[in-house]
Amino acid sequence: MLKKNSLSGNAVAKIITHLYLTKSTFSLICLLNVKSADSFRAYVETMPWLSIPFQQTAVRAELAQLYGIRGIPTLLLLDSNGHIITMDARTELAEDPTAQYFPWKPRPVNILTERYLTKLYDYPAIVLFVDGEDTEVQFAESVLHPAAENYYKTNNINFNSAQEDFFLSIEDDPCIQFLIGTDSESSDILRDIVGLDDVVPLLVAIDLPKKRLAVMEYGVEINNESVEEFVNRMLKNELQFVDIIEDKVEATKNR
Repeated sequence: MLKKNSLSGNAVAKIITHLYLTKSTFSLICLLNVKSADSFRAYVETMPWLSIPFQQTAVRAELAQLYGIRGIPTLLLLDSNGHIITMDARTELAEDPTAQYFPWKPRPVNILTERYLTKLYDYPAIVLFVDGEDTEVQFAESVLHPAAENYYKTNNINFNSAQEDFFLSIEDDPCIQFLIGTDSESSDILRDIVGLDDVVPLLVAIDLPKKRLAVMEYGVEINNESVEEFVNRMLKNELQFVDIIEDKVEATKNR
């Protein structure tokens, strides 16, 4: 649907090298899939991290099978117990190139990016649109965070699960995302899908699976209390939802 939001291999390598050299609790082990010992040697000599020896092909194959690695390059992040934090650390790096949120465990509130925009076709969301200024993003997180934490705690959603399993940890109802829409391509696309003007700040409940939308009433101050009430009304189906044009949702979904 969207152009891939990714970093070049060299950029990824630079960031990983920085993490490897500055994070005392961070270790990197490289599994290289190369055909010759010379190619293997040429690569590992340029990188500071550990690697599985070239001749131990069985070990590399076993690890790839254990963690379900299907293609390369894959950047997999594990905790100290060998449990998966995320299967897609390359995307995490692309969205967080300064590694501000490292080690990228699931968070109650996230910036609306291509990845979370895609999830909107399966999971409803509370989205607060703001300007892209740091102060506005901080404000958005401060008012969304209490409501998000309360929602996840009430529904026993496991923040220790991998990103890929996070939305599967609630069984009865579709898990709600809490997102901050900044001045970005993803925000523009979402506004276009649901028919929202470029107004900020704007708090909305978006339910693409049911093709409906609700907007916080004009004039209501956006704060912790009003956000919490808005979320509760969404859960009770008490918001004034309007229909989203079905053709537009399907057209963008199938791009």
